[in-house]
Amino acid sequence: MSYQIVHSTFGRYRIRIPQLAYDSEFASKLKVLVESLAFVTEVRINAQASSLIVSYQDDFCSTTALEKFVACIQAVDGSEIPLTQSLPEGEDLKPEVNQWKDLGFPTLSLTLALLAAPLELPPLILFLAIAGAATPWLNRAADNLLNQRQPNIDLLDSAWMTMQAVQGQFIAPSLKTVLVEVRRTLRGNTTHTREELSLNLLKELDQYVWVELDGEEQHVHISNLQEGDRIIVKSGEMILVDGIVLYGYGLIDSQNLTGSSKPVVCSQGHDIYASTILLEGELCVLVKGIGLNTRAGLAALLAELAPVHDTKIGALQAEFVKNAILPTLALGGTIYLMTGNIGAAISPYQFDFGSGIPISISTTVLQALIYAVRHGIYIRSGGILEALAHVNAVVFDTKVLVLDSPDTLEAITILQSQNIDIYLVSDAPESITLDVAALLGIHPHHVCAEAPSSQKINLVRGLQHQGKTVAFVGDEKDDAIRLAHAHVSIAFAKTSEIPHTTTDVVILEDDLRGVTHAIAIAKRAMEIIYENTATIVIPNLFMQIGGGMVLGVNPVYNVIVNNGTAFVAEFLNGSRPLFETNFLPPLRSSSQRISLGNIEEYSSSNGKALKQSELAKRLGVSPQSLTYKRLKPEFPIWTQARDPEGIAWDFDPVAKRYRHSPA
Repeated sequence: MSYQIVHSTFGRYRIRIPQLAYDSEFASKLKVLVESLAFVTEVRINAQASSLIVSYQDDFCSTTALEKFVACIQAVDGSEIPLTQSLPEGEDLKPEVNQWKDLGFPTLSLTLALLAAPLELPPLILFLAIAGAATPWLNRAADNLLNQRQPNIDLLDSAWMTMQAVQGQFIAPSLKTVLVEVRRTLRGNTTHTREELSLNLLKELDQYVWVELDGEEQHVHISNLQEGDRIIVKSGEMILVDGIVLYGYGLIDSQNLTGSSKPVVCSQGHDIYASTILLEGELCVLVKGIGLNTRAGLAALLAELAPVHDTKIGALQAEFVKNAILPTLALGGTIYLMTGNIGAAISPYQFDFGSGIPISISTTVLQALIYAVRHGIYIRSGGILEALAHVNAVVFDTKVLVLDSPDTLEAITILQSQNIDIYLVSDAPESITLDVAALLGIHPHHVCAEAPSSQKINLVRGLQHQGKTVAFVGDEKDDAIRLAHAHVSIAFAKTSEIPHTTTDVVILEDDLRGVTHAIAIAKRAMEIIYENTATIVIPNLFMQIGGGMVLGVNPVYNVIVNNGTAFVAEFLNGSRPLFETNFLPPLRSSSQRISLGNIEEYSSSNGKALKQSELAKRLGVSPQSLTYKRLKPEFPIWTQARDPEGIAWDFDPVAKRYRHSPA
């Protein structure tokens, strides 16, 4: 058994333990044992996400706390447990969260500071009140110095508040403690609310449904459903699965999933998704995904796990802050020696970019990941999202291209219009591959045909050596090695077990525009991150340098600007919608993955019509070979020889579909 630390903040750990998903006895024992630790304040088990969530006293060493939790896991399991993922760099700079009760001392200190003059309070009382409010800063600064052997941003804050209080400026440091703690408390409430909503949604998706079986309706728990089952959804019910309508007519409210308040009319052949509500009508739905394998379930999982702290921009910012502490202290000392003005000397200590920027990054990244999966694109983490935004070369394995779909040409055209180089790799003969390239408008020099796997890997590596950020679009099973060598691996979902994929980006529908959508979402997210960075950095520079160091502006204004910009970046700009609800066109249905027997149940009376990718999969050949042979006279005989049921097929050039041959 293994465990994985998927999220950590000051005073809180989220640990994924696979055994929690299926062993309720293990979960109960672990919960009781962890709760018995004196420093632990709250323990939650999320079996569906295989997660243990532990909150503990913020004055307890995080490293020691983790060691205690691991010991509990080992004690319950009775074995040594390997750590499958250590804490990423910059973990100590992850957003901290508080509760409203933590505002006690800060509020008291600010109240006393405001009443000091009329009540003629002794300075010692005010100094002690501020010291009490600033205790968390002092503790964190001391912990880093003693245990990590390096200063952190809390050292600058502690020095600034101490020097302000020494000068008799009591309002500014006490106001700082209040505003920072308010932000942390709001952050904690937002995180808790998001997790509760995710947990509630997963509970709502874990109910009984009406299943159509042998012409009768049976009440079955959703955990017993399988892909290909048929369920009945009646008016007023929440739809609990992702699926396709076999028959029926209804009006669906999809606001829970997409944010659009406009009801959608659906009938035979339409895709529907879990968490939406059937307002009117009755539907028979073919099941494609349940639970965590639905769009809503994946969104809830991402919200629960928040895999957002692995971005390069976040790591660079954390490294910048770490390396800037001592120079900033030295700068303050130099200014004091030159001017003798302690106010100007400590003004640089408010260059607090160590909290606002990483917080706004994580807020925006999480929103982008959830938005993407709700629109059919599963992106595993913030680091992948960031890499997507910088992709300037995409390598396609031709086996994933549906050549008779206009969406394919549209996707290639969009990518090329963004100055993204397109390359093709194929196992097919060079003549066929060049025909495909010509059809898609791809330069023949960007084609790699009849090449062994090593040559295709060399193509990816060569592009990387040219300084390009490379995305490889292929089949997760057949192209696993090549996918692993690219900066971003992209595949189309072939199974409903999405949470267990190793691919970076999974397009949930067989629509190549999913690649362009993923890149568009990533670029928009990075735009917002850059906007947030400018929102924080520019006003702070003007206020701390121009206001504090040159003009001697009251430090209260510095505190307001410092925290106000961080508030705007985190709670307003960072969390606003990435796109209008209809900005990206919906991806084409992936109903071709439904089993043959179920396709026959809702196919047209003119006979079964298959797309090129469907027939290629059925015959066990590549789509390119169909393109090459479909107009030849012997095509029906050739297909009949390869069809598992001995069916002959013809190509309909008008509908661009393959139908039963009459002869």
